[in-house]
Amino acid sequence: MRVLLVYPIFPSTFWSYEKILALVDRKVLLPPLGLVTVAAILPQEWQFKLVDRNIRAATEEEWAWADMVIFSAMIVQKQDLLAQIREAKKRGKLVALGGPYPTSTPHEV
Repeated sequence: MRVLLVYPIFPSTFWSYEKILALVDRKVLLPPLGLVTVAAILPQEWQFKLVDRNIRAATEEEWAWADMVIFSAMIVQKQDLLAQIREAKKRGKLVALGGPYPTSTPHEV
């Protein structure tokens, strides 16, 4: 199984700390630790790639490569998460969700 782990975009808000990140020459404040943990517990024979959309979008090659797409998100990432779920389903990919937002409001996703 080939798994694409995708962390959705954080929108621009006060809490995204864009100005501070620029000052310290960083692209993101928080690494996607939930997805890193998921990657660590996937079966060893599975292949995976991790894409943090706050740094870059998944490439066409990565979308084509994946059998399954796993997302983890907080509610602030809702808009991009829902768009990425639609994209994955449009491409015929298996989709799995985790993180605070889909776990607390599964009826919305």
